[in-house]
Amino acid sequence: MLAKSDGLSLKEHTDDLLNVAKELKTALPILKKLYKIDTFWEDLKTSIVFHDIGKGTNGFQELMRGGEKYRFRHEVISAIIAKNYTDNEIIINAILAHHKNFKKIKELLKEYENNKKYYQDRWIEKELKELNCNWVKEFLLSYNIKLEKCEKQDLSDIIKKWTSRRAKKKISEIEKFQNIFLSATLSICDHNASAGIKNIPIIKENNFDFLHNTKYKPYHHQIVSWNTKGNALLIAPTGQGKTESSLGWLQTQLQNRQGRAFYILPFTASINAMTKRVSSSENGFGNEELVGLLHGKAKFFIDEYYEKKDGQSLKDLIDINKKIIKPFKVVTPFQILKWAFGVKGFEKGLTELAGAYLIFDEIHIYDRELFRRMLFFIEWLIDKLEVKVFIMTATMPSFMQEHIKATLKIEQEIRPDKKLIDSIQRHKVKLLESTIEEQKDFIQEKIDNEKTVLVVCNTVAKAQEMYEDIECADKILLHSGFNGRDRTQKEKSIQSETKPQLLVGTQAIEVSLDIDYDLIVTEPAPLDALLQRFGRVYRGKDRKLKKDDEPNCFVTTAIEKAHKKIYDENLIANTLNELKDIEKTVINEDIVQSLLDRIYEPFELNDDNLREEFREYLDNLYPFNVYEDREEEFFSQFDGIEVLPVELEDEFKEFIQNKKYLEAEKLFVSISKKRYMANQDRITFFEYEGYKKVFPKIALKYSSEIGLTNDEVDDIDKRNNYL
Repeated sequence: MLAKSDGLSLKEHTDDLLNVAKELKTALPILKKLYKIDTFWEDLKTSIVFHDIGKGTNGFQELMRGGEKYRFRHEVISAIIAKNYTDNEIIINAILAHHKNFKKIKELLKEYENNKKYYQDRWIEKELKELNCNWVKEFLLSYNIKLEKCEKQDLSDIIKKWTSRRAKKKISEIEKFQNIFLSATLSICDHNASAGIKNIPIIKENNFDFLHNTKYKPYHHQIVSWNTKGNALLIAPTGQGKTESSLGWLQTQLQNRQGRAFYILPFTASINAMTKRVSSSENGFGNEELVGLLHGKAKFFIDEYYEKKDGQSLKDLIDINKKIIKPFKVVTPFQILKWAFGVKGFEKGLTELAGAYLIFDEIHIYDRELFRRMLFFIEWLIDKLEVKVFIMTATMPSFMQEHIKATLKIEQEIRPDKKLIDSIQRHKVKLLESTIEEQKDFIQEKIDNEKTVLVVCNTVAKAQEMYEDIECADKILLHSGFNGRDRTQKEKSIQSETKPQLLVGTQAIEVSLDIDYDLIVTEPAPLDALLQRFGRVYRGKDRKLKKDDEPNCFVTTAIEKAHKKIYDENLIANTLNELKDIEKTVINEDIVQSLLDRIYEPFELNDDNLREEFREYLDNLYPFNVYEDREEEFFSQFDGIEVLPVELEDEFKEFIQNKKYLEAEKLFVSISKKRYMANQDRITFFEYEGYKKVFPKIALKYSSEIGLTNDEVDDIDKRNNYL
């Protein structure tokens, strides 16, 4: 009997799933504990053995041999056969739902019954007769399962149980999670086996050797982190080894129990850089197969970074990064939070999060709403799925620290020792009573004196202007207005050993980019954002300011209209007022914390009962269901529309003609919905053969060096041709 049209037999496919299950038993041992019954792995084996047995019908076998389309769902027959063997509904549900949700299965069963009544076509009794019961018994016996009969069984009641609102109220929390874990794990085994993936790697002790094979003696806060066995909050300045602290913490957790690990960062550039870093042999695990990444543009980075093996496609690589295979994933918070909204596949998402280790860098940098939701979701994950967290920050107000400790019941707060804090003398601030444009000559002077300079603007347009007006033979501009191809190349250059002398950018360079510049000139922003920007200056361990040294962190004071659209004006004003008092003073951590606490006004975490509302949301996620309204609510948070600059249209068409579809997609630029609406008269749509969708193109100038501008394409005739 065939399972796949490529000639793979049902026996071979089943054995492949069983091998993946053995790997998962090592990678996710906590599933047995959370299942609340000792038979989890035995139940999974039973589910695997039965899951595709319905493919033994004549109609399906004819399809596998190139015959006509077969409309009957094989998992329905598989579930019926399984019900002849066991009354365990968790197993039957997993088999029945391993391809379709129960709403769809319910519709199909109704269709089959209608066929019985009106067309005498394929219906359940007919399918069962076509399934050779003797073959079924022999197949199952090869797995030590003895089946007595192959009779029709009614599935309607167990489907109704999970689709009826009234019936769902009677389902206990334990039963709900049991069904989530078993059905998701069966699907994971099926998808991995079908993709030819036989191994689920784990992070081993020797993968952490890089932490200890270094000439630098570990800091006190690193040693404490490495010896912490539970949830922790690390508060330490930028550039003081917080990443190594978190990875050492992870090593300790994995010594106790295996589980998936997630490193959560806010920006694409920092995620790509961290993926490289943790994969490397010098500063990481030394094995790129252990590290995956997930964010909106991940496929472009994957295409550039991961080497394809023989016979492996880009789609295979992307699937590997998405699936449960990689034991360490670098992600955005949205890749975690989406499962709370019941986005398609949430069962597999929650299963991968079971017993997971979450590392958050600057969790508060997101807006207040996202910060609160993430905190409440982590609380729920700790409570329900025994997740552990390591949260680290350099720029968090005390009231937020207290919110985190209270909500997540964190007992271990880790700080550097006083001696280290006193020795950190890296930043001295000077306020520039001007706009940043008025400092071009000052910046140029520093460049001419061979200083490495970082310029940070609050808007893309201002960053483009500053970049073009400053003369430097070795400079790079980085912001959100580049397409995927150009952005990836820029990130590579910035992270190389020979970094550009001048780096001009926006907020995208604030967090977790391991770069070290001589000085920074930045537009005003709230203090936590400024401190992150300062953290890219004098970052090296041997860098230290002397008392009489010149300032190296220059902040312009003009608060422009554009700044107020990005940041709270009061926070910027409060920040500038506080910085006046410490001008030309070497900043230490004690000063930073007191400044943050004076600038930021505390808020109540649950002043509108969001916690109760959100937990109810989570507690009412049921497997085998779809949540279209919730998915729409989740995806509505993203403010980005992909457009093709008209000047790249010929290149796009050439890529399509040569079937280089990913290269074609890399040419698109993401713009905000607001900017999209403001440029309606410059946007039109086009179709192209080979792609079954319509693309928007925009008649604004674009270059690999500058990105998408606000300037219209020069040649009006050419522009009209585009439009």
